[in-house]
Amino acid sequence: SNRYTQRKRPDVHDSFLYSYAGSSFDTLEEAQKACLANIKCNGITQEPYNSGRYTQRKGPDVHDWSPTGETSWTVCDEPEPEPEPEPEPEPEPEVEGSTWCRHENSFLYSYAGSSFDTLEEAQKACLANIKCNGITQEPYNSGRYTQRKGPDVHDWSPTGETSWT
Repeated sequence: SNRYTQRKRPDVHDSFLYSYAGSSFDTLEEAQKACLANIKCNGITQEPYNSGRYTQRKGPDVHDWSPTGETSWTVCDEPEPEPEPEPEPEPEPEVEGSTWCRHENSFLYSYAGSSFDTLEEAQKACLANIKCNGITQEPYNSGRYTQRKGPDVHDWSPTGETSWT
């Protein structure tokens, strides 16, 4: 599974994991692949002060107080199914506390609103849109980020799309 959670708020880069676990890379995708194959690696931290390199880290804890503007990713664990709880009122969506899971080579069905040039803009719009259950990036549409209804993530995109939920 190549499902990572980006550990940052959409508007603030402020997280890191302790201790290097291996080589660093120019791209997030290379670092994720290496980390998944490295038993010591529990996540990736991007270092803006080191030419934006992506570093494998031991962690496992994510620290959300980076003084140097680092951003970190950890693997998204698939949650165990839970019994249906009693319905509760939906809290107002908050951009700041949101955690998004990235799903490579996937898509969600049906548009739910406007598309955006950046993931951050799309995430903010999606959180405020009751019909939106995720975001799919369309490489065939100038890389636009589209709000999607879903709610299911389909992990067989024939066009190399990436989705976030």
